[in-house]
Amino acid sequence: MHDHSNDIALAATQMIFGASDSVLLQARLIDGREFGLELDDLAASVDSRLDLRCLVPFPGMRRDRAGEVDFESLGAAETLGELKRQIQFLEDAGWSVRITPDAPLGSALIVDDSEAIYYSYLDRPAGPFATSEPAEVMHHRDQFDVQWAQALLPEDAHELYERTAAFGTAESTKRIVVASEGSWQRVIEALARSPEELRGLAPRRFEELVAELLSRDGLDVRLTPATRDGGRDILAFGSTPVGNHLYLVECKRHAPTNPVGIGVVRQLYGVVTQERATAGLIVATSRFSTDAHEFAVSVRHQMSLRDYDALCEWLQRHARA
Repeated sequence: MHDHSNDIALAATQMIFGASDSVLLQARLIDGREFGLELDDLAASVDSRLDLRCLVPFPGMRRDRAGEVDFESLGAAETLGELKRQIQFLEDAGWSVRITPDAPLGSALIVDDSEAIYYSYLDRPAGPFATSEPAEVMHHRDQFDVQWAQALLPEDAHELYERTAAFGTAESTKRIVVASEGSWQRVIEALARSPEELRGLAPRRFEELVAELLSRDGLDVRLTPATRDGGRDILAFGSTPVGNHLYLVECKRHAPTNPVGIGVVRQLYGVVTQERATAGLIVATSRFSTDAHEFAVSVRHQMSLRDYDALCEWLQRHARA
C-alpha cells in the first residue's frame, strides 16, 4: 500500500497524465511542493476538460479554540500576493480553486477516485504514501469533499484582509455560510461513510453541520456568536398547530474517551429554564455519562441528548434523503 519512493514527482506526473475523469489536489503549501512539483507545473500538466479542483491554504491563518479566525496570525501582504498569483494561474489552467482557512493536517493528490498520493502530518513519517485501495482512496476523497465544502472562495480570501474588523462579529456568525445545499449533501454523505471525521471538524464547523441537519428537519435555525461561553450554540425555532417553539442546542465535539458529564446537561437545562425556551438539545461526538443520562430522563420533556451513535444515524438518514 505504501510507496516511499524518492521520485514522488514522477509518480504524481504519471497519475496526472493518466487521468480520465478528475484530479483533486489538497495542498498544505501554496507552492504545492509536497508532490515534488511546483504547483504551476502540476496545474499545467492536466487536461483542462477534466474535473479539476484544488484546495490551497490561506497563508498563516489559524483559528482559536472557538473556531474563529485569529487575525494576528495572517500572513504578510506579499504572501497574499503570491497566493493570488497561484489562484489566477490555476483558474487560467481550468481549475476550480478554494482556500482552506485552517492549516491542513495533510495533503493529497487524488486521481479518478482510483489512486491517491497523500501526506499525513500527524504521523511519523508523514509520507508520501501512495494507495490504490478503493476504501482508502474514497476516505481521502471524502476528506477532500468535506474540506471543499467548508473552504473559502478566492474572493473571500481578499475580503478577509480588507475587512478583518467585520469578520467574526456577532452578526456575521449568525449565518450558515459554509456550503450550498448541494455541497452540504456531499459533506453529509461523506461524514455518513466516515463518521470518525466528525471529530476532526473545527468546533464552529461542527455547529454549522448540526444547524444544517436541524434545518433539514424543518426547523428555522440561527447560530449564536461563537464568542459565547456555553449555554447555547444554536437557536432552533419550530412552528406547530399548538404554537411556536424555541429549542436551545449545544454542540460538544469530544473525543471518544471524553464523555459529556452532568454539569453540561444541568447548565443547558438552567438556560432553558431561564430563557423560558421549549427544550434543550445537546449533540455530542462522544457518549454521555450515566448521571447525565439520568438527569436528562428526569427532565425528559425539556432536555434531549444525541450522542455519537445517534448523530451517525442522523447523518445516515439525511445522506439517504
